[in-house]
Amino acid sequence: MGKSENQPIVTVIALCYNHSKFLVESLSSVLHQTYKAIQLIVVDDASEDDSQQKILTFLQDYPAVQWIFNEKNTGNCKSFNQALFLAKGKYIIDLSTDDVLEKTRIEKQVRYFESLSDSHGVVFSNAIFIDEQGKILRTLYDKNQSIPEGNIYSKLIEQSFVLPSTMMVKKEVLEELKGYDETLAYEDFDFWIRSSRNWEYAYLPEILTYQRVVSASLSSKFIQKKNQLVISTVKVCAKIQSLNRNETENKSLIKRLYLVLKQCVFTENFEAGEEVVKMLNQLKGHTFKSKLLCIIIRFSIPLNFIYLKFNKLRF
Repeated sequence: MGKSENQPIVTVIALCYNHSKFLVESLSSVLHQTYKAIQLIVVDDASEDDSQQKILTFLQDYPAVQWIFNEKNTGNCKSFNQALFLAKGKYIIDLSTDDVLEKTRIEKQVRYFESLSDSHGVVFSNAIFIDEQGKILRTLYDKNQSIPEGNIYSKLIEQSFVLPSTMMVKKEVLEELKGYDETLAYEDFDFWIRSSRNWEYAYLPEILTYQRVVSASLSSKFIQKKNQLVISTVKVCAKIQSLNRNETENKSLIKRLYLVLKQCVFTENFEAGEEVVKMLNQLKGHTFKSKLLCIIIRFSIPLNFIYLKFNKLRF
């Protein structure tokens, strides 16, 4: 990891939790970038496999790499913020150590970032999904697909279309936000909302990341009964309501709330569902379907077993 005086430093915060099978490939993809001004910080969040030993063995040849080993599992948000405190880079990449960077990714994203106006806080790109053996599954965006960029606050309220693993973030943005919200069970949605309120996003239409799809991924936990991820989503929706400035943004929030209300129903997060109902009441956003869901929430009708069976058949 050399350094050029003419290159802004990029800090890669590599978060590991039980990624023993993948972390060597992931860390190698950072250390073998064509871009050299990189600060790599590895955080192991109390892995239960042999990840810590593998990290120590691998990094024997890279003494400049910083590492943090948590004694107990604290989650992505706190783990990331620990490393952010040590970050020296102008730009930050949040890397899960089961994902892989294309070798020119950092060079290309920095070059693009440096050409943009100061109003831009995030550059994101296309990606390829791979399985646990590294086999290509599919591409994130189609070749000619139109991807929103610029002021995309309202669009991100409606739909989560940015892949976090592809993002390079200006450190100034994270400092303004005081890092990730540690009260939440996951960081993506909250970061998109709070950052896009004041900063523009730019899309670089190149495949620069290989996103690993694993059976125990965070997304698979969204369908589990009474999971904390759905509760965090409701908390972010409450933030959105306080951040919104016009009716267009409120309409986007109403669309999102319909989806979240369904999640609350099928994961039996009934208390969180009541909070969603309150927001829909305040926004005058109820439909016939949402009123039916309200009845299920009011009487706490258990439906998670159906939801789990449906998703098992689907996947």
